[in-house]
Amino acid sequence: MSEQAVAPAPGRVTLGLLGFLGGLSAWLLLEVLPERMQDAPRLMLFLTAFGAGLFPAALALAGPLRLGRALAAAVGLALVLAGLLCWASLRFDTVGEYTATGDPWVGFAVLMGLALPFLVAGLGPARRWADYETLFTQSWLIVVRFSAAWLFVGLVWGVLFLSNALLELVGIDLIERLMDRQEVPYLLSGLTLGVALAVVGELSDYVSPDLVLRLLRLLLPVVLVVVVIFLAALPFRGLSNLFGTFSAAATLLAMAIGAATLVSTALDAHDGAAVPCRGPMGWACRLMALLLPALAALAGVAIWQRVAQYGLSPDRIIAAALSILAMGYGLFYALAVLRGAGWGRRIRRANVVMALVALAVTAAFFTPLLNPQRLAVANQVARFAAGKTGVDQLDLWAIGREWGRAGRDGLARLAALDDHPQAARLAERLAALDAAEGRLAFERVSETDDAALLKADLAARLPVRPQGAALPEGLLDSLRLWELQQIARACEHRTPRGNPGCVAVLADFSVQRAGDEVLILAHNPAGAPLVRAYFRNPDGSGYAMRSPDYLDGSDFYRAADDAIDALIAGDYQLAPMRLNALEVAGRRLFFGR
Repeated sequence: MSEQAVAPAPGRVTLGLLGFLGGLSAWLLLEVLPERMQDAPRLMLFLTAFGAGLFPAALALAGPLRLGRALAAAVGLALVLAGLLCWASLRFDTVGEYTATGDPWVGFAVLMGLALPFLVAGLGPARRWADYETLFTQSWLIVVRFSAAWLFVGLVWGVLFLSNALLELVGIDLIERLMDRQEVPYLLSGLTLGVALAVVGELSDYVSPDLVLRLLRLLLPVVLVVVVIFLAALPFRGLSNLFGTFSAAATLLAMAIGAATLVSTALDAHDGAAVPCRGPMGWACRLMALLLPALAALAGVAIWQRVAQYGLSPDRIIAAALSILAMGYGLFYALAVLRGAGWGRRIRRANVVMALVALAVTAAFFTPLLNPQRLAVANQVARFAAGKTGVDQLDLWAIGREWGRAGRDGLARLAALDDHPQAARLAERLAALDAAEGRLAFERVSETDDAALLKADLAARLPVRPQGAALPEGLLDSLRLWELQQIARACEHRTPRGNPGCVAVLADFSVQRAGDEVLILAHNPAGAPLVRAYFRNPDGSGYAMRSPDYLDGSDFYRAADDAIDALIAGDYQLAPMRLNALEVAGRRLFFGR
């Protein structure tokens, strides 16, 4: 029997008042108190986090639990979340530096979203905090209830704006004057949200996540086909555009999370509500579960390659944690299917276990157990000390200005490396960092020095073909800083054959000009390939860049690594190309060169 059957749902006045208080809290915390509590920023952070946790949690729990129990649980949860947030903020000198990273509030929302269903299951009549049917149903009910309530809030605001526009036609601006008051939008939105949630609770016999779940199931075959095509095409397209690309890793992680969600929706809360085990949807669910580890593994390798190339950063550490969680889901799902009968029940049990693991990992990021800034700084310092990262590849601005106290300690450890071969250059960069007021100013200070260093580095590292040829004098001086940087980053990348991701080819690309021109092809998976030809200026003052006018055959830009390998191996030739000109009335029009 559900809690709603034991006690009536909270009334409109009760939840409306609770929503009103939530709106009042948001107004005080966001608009009123910040100026009055400038000398107590951590207390302000605690109060803000407490309010952000208390009222949404209370509104979510007040439906499935008795009001008193819901309020008590919401207070306890809000205290824990606010305490964790303030604890983690101690990694930074100021609260502003901490919140500017953007990660704290995301983690805060994830923790609250994961905890609410467990609170409902544990404090409900059955007192079974790990009951999957309750966890599944209440998770989706919270989503449906809040979605419907926020939709109503949006409709209310739409009606208000239209009403104001209508009344202004007869010179009445009462609504506009009310809306201009700073507190009114907060109070009205909170009140409306609370009343809407109460109405949704009154219709608990009719409001169900079943419709949403049935619609999501329709996506399962579509996503399955996309995943199968992707995995089937991957060996033919190669992995160079995948491994080491952070955006590709994010796409794979999102797809893995979506796939796991679709499998769970197809299995529903119990076997009686799940898709038919022996039907087409049942087999689609099995196959998706078996393919999930492949998506998670590819995402993990992509992140690992990025880390191997550039080292750890807080964002990469979070992405790595997500990939491990995705792999956990994938392995549980695949093993459940491979063990045969009862695979649906095993996946449901795995969902409970993985939800608890996700809850623990997310909470750990707010404690010293998983301090991403400290871990990233230690890795970057170690890489520089070991010679794996050059001083110009160190993101000193992020380390010193964005990674909190651990970052500043890291700068001190870097400055103490007096015997490092690049100690002098590092001292220059650290001095520029101390004097810079912003990232752009810091980057501009050393642009000239960076260009000189990049030219010297490319002159030594950039492969030149044909074998034995050398870069023409003055070519690198003609390249802009962003071109030098892009080519240098590409040279650090490795193609499938182990070659650097850059090459220069000297050849006679223009029969109208004497001597050879230079083609530079550079590809780093983090960005688009650079394909440029450099023609000597007629006055001999340097080289001008030209992009290709014509490309034939397969997509050159998507197979840049293959072209680099072929050029370095000498597997290329010059082929004459016929170009037509239009002759008319003694004039000639030519559209190619």
